[in-house]
Amino acid sequence: MSARSGTSAIRNPLDDRPLGSRQIVVLVLAVLLAALDGYDALSMAFAAPSVAKDWGIGKGIIGLLLSSSLVGMAVGAIFLAPLADRIGRRCVALSALGILVVGAALSAVSRTVPHLAGARLLTGVGIGVMVAMTTLLSAEFSNARSRSVAVAAVATIGFPLGGVIGGLAASVILERASWHWVFGCGSIVGIVLLALISVTLPESPAFLTARSGPNALARVNEVLARLNQPPLARLPEIASGPRGNYAELFAPSLRGTVARLMAVASLIACASYYILNWLPALAVDAGFSPAQGSLISAQSGTVGLIGGVFFAAFTARLEAKRVASTAMVGVAIALAAVGTVPASLASFVLTAGILSFCLAGSTGILYGLMSTGFPTGLRASGMGLIMGGMRIGSAAGPGLAGWMFAQDMTRASVSLIFAVGPLIAALLIRNLPSQEGAVHPR
Repeated sequence: MSARSGTSAIRNPLDDRPLGSRQIVVLVLAVLLAALDGYDALSMAFAAPSVAKDWGIGKGIIGLLLSSSLVGMAVGAIFLAPLADRIGRRCVALSALGILVVGAALSAVSRTVPHLAGARLLTGVGIGVMVAMTTLLSAEFSNARSRSVAVAAVATIGFPLGGVIGGLAASVILERASWHWVFGCGSIVGIVLLALISVTLPESPAFLTARSGPNALARVNEVLARLNQPPLARLPEIASGPRGNYAELFAPSLRGTVARLMAVASLIACASYYILNWLPALAVDAGFSPAQGSLISAQSGTVGLIGGVFFAAFTARLEAKRVASTAMVGVAIALAAVGTVPASLASFVLTAGILSFCLAGSTGILYGLMSTGFPTGLRASGMGLIMGGMRIGSAAGPGLAGWMFAQDMTRASVSLIFAVGPLIAALLIRNLPSQEGAVHPR
């Protein structure tokens, strides 16, 4: 059927249908992809103390290495993620995973700082695209009733799960082998997932509906059949609209939401990636071994998993903006505590665990708000732009912290400075414009 002019939103064919087992499989795949992102994003943090010792480099250089993958994430999110609005979610997800695998493999064979920085940059490009794709997959393969919980759950379970597995794996690897294997294991797991995703992941029915065209109905019904869902007699009513166009994101009805979400995402990312990347090194500076530093990170990530489930459950009952604001205040308090607690194993684990608990809620709900804030034809572009800003903030965090530490600033003073960002984000997210008025570009 032809698209009609107007402003009615494109409906997802799965919106009013029960969540089937095949859709749950896709959501599990999204969790696994997010977990791989979590592992690869933090692998440099796990390896950092050993790299510094092996190559005899200081914290300033380590900060640049930690930031290189985050710069890549910004590039991937801003410039490549919007392609999913034009060529599809499946193709872009597979391509991003391939880039991630190659980047991790190159990291594993690095022998110089520039080589490792370039490899981490490439890995970050893949991660930046993949984070947007996992959010899109969880949003577009769930139904309307479960969407907010599904998006929050994938984001808050997947990424921390990768951090937990990565921390535990790195703890074992660093005791028995060189740090190169921290990256090598990520590449091997990525190859396995690439093979699995290529044979099990269909194209998003929401994307196919938005794309329309003469064969759209047949293609949508083909996907619905793979998901064990009954076919459509005709496509849902849709409106002709732009796809993959950043200019449309700054139309009057969207630009306020875009600006506020980008600011919140950048502030949270700056603070969270500071602690995610520097926690193992801070533990080593406090007198623990590199293996213990990775273990502390893994233990705190385990608490983050619980926090993800906790906050995802609350979004089904309470206003998401209010829950997110509360979680962000918790991030600020816990971040300040991490910087001021005594240098003991119990103190590090407790405060870092509380921080991970609140961070999981903040990021998961934020992703949920992003996934419902844009029409289908602009969803990848909107999320790519905001996540690009988020990655710029995440790249700035570790690098800025490295500079501060190089200036002999203490753990307490650096952590207190970074705690200001989540407080500002809490105020901004609480006053976020209604998403109901932000879904149409015109």
